[in-house]
Amino acid sequence: MILTRPDRNWSWVVMVASFVIHGLNGSILYGAGIIQIALLERFNESVSLTSWAGGIFIFFMSSAGLFGSWIINRWGCRTSFLIGSLIMTLGLIASVFVTSLELIFLVYGVVGGTGSGIIFTTGVVVVGLNFEKKRSLATGFASCGAGVGVFILSPVIQLAKEEYGNQGFFFIMAGIALNMFVFGSLCFPSYLEYNQEEINLSDTNLSVSLLSLSTKKVIRERVQVFANIPFILICLSLFSSHIGIYLMYVHLPNFSISTGTPAFQASFLMSVTGIMNCISRFLIGLVGNSENISNSILYFGTFALLGLSTMLFPYYGASYTGQSIYAAFLGSYSGCCYVLLNTITPNLVGVNNLATAFGIEMVFTGVGTLIGPPLAGFILDYGGTYEASFTVAGSSAVIAAVLGLASEVFRKLNHTGDKNINPETDKLFKDHNSTTNDNVTET
Repeated sequence: MILTRPDRNWSWVVMVASFVIHGLNGSILYGAGIIQIALLERFNESVSLTSWAGGIFIFFMSSAGLFGSWIINRWGCRTSFLIGSLIMTLGLIASVFVTSLELIFLVYGVVGGTGSGIIFTTGVVVVGLNFEKKRSLATGFASCGAGVGVFILSPVIQLAKEEYGNQGFFFIMAGIALNMFVFGSLCFPSYLEYNQEEINLSDTNLSVSLLSLSTKKVIRERVQVFANIPFILICLSLFSSHIGIYLMYVHLPNFSISTGTPAFQASFLMSVTGIMNCISRFLIGLVGNSENISNSILYFGTFALLGLSTMLFPYYGASYTGQSIYAAFLGSYSGCCYVLLNTITPNLVGVNNLATAFGIEMVFTGVGTLIGPPLAGFILDYGGTYEASFTVAGSSAVIAAVLGLASEVFRKLNHTGDKNINPETDKLFKDHNSTTNDNVTET
């Protein structure tokens, strides 16, 4: 078997493939505002009802990580990419033919969102399994693909909507999703991935030993995570922030059109958010590596700035220039939390509980994204204005900032986190790696 060796040769091809996949997936995810407009025109339903489509899609995208992880552990990253791409493509193709908004919730929201979530999870994991020494660099580059994809493809999605109508443009998005099948097929198994499969499937003695250790501790670890006040505050912060973030992503294009902006120009606002999201993630990663700067303070600051700029948006957002300025704020500060969580979460729960904690965080994030877009629609349908919904969105981001800061205060008071990996478990992995099957070829 020919395997990719970490940080060498084909690993860089995998990194570029992950970059492109992040871009293609991100363009559909952050294009929820354009899809929202299409659904309003196609079904002539209320804003609050049609907003559920985007909310459901983003919720399942956030929550499908556990399913994606299971596929990776069972069949590997390459297969996971292929499965996720096919599921997403089928959901988008079905969206062309369904005749009711309720079925859109199912095929676009549930099916398409699940496929997107599998792809997102795999896009992160595959880089980690192909790099060791340069893992941070590779992960940062690959994740920037989401911003680049939104910048380039948001106008393309809008043009497809104008050219092929509110149904036919779902075919174009299905084609974008199917391209992830092509790039995912380039992600051949790596040496690290092979070792992981050996640990999970092949080495019975090691598996039994690990199971024996984990079953003695699994209940206590779960209780520790849920009883960890600083961690719960971060989860609540993510829940609150994502009510506001995706409320804005879904409704900003429609608000821009309501002020007289042409549809193509309104879609370009998503391109602005995409490129600024790309730049900010890279910069926050560089700043976050400094020992003199607290990641928790950065977390607080980015959400606070996002909240204040959103609350003030009604005062400067009547013009397209003001909307463009806000799009830059939204893109710059809405995605920084994903970079900072890689450091904040282990400090709160310890390395041993990182996987469990991240899964819980994504569930809170998903619930927030499910509530945000329909909440704005509810406000509009019952006599409110876009400005009122933006005030709610900004307030939720400010609350998220305060909760994040409170989490750091409680962490320092309780001295939680910073726990080492269980030495007995670590020894088992080291012993296994020292006796790994030599009948594999590395490239």
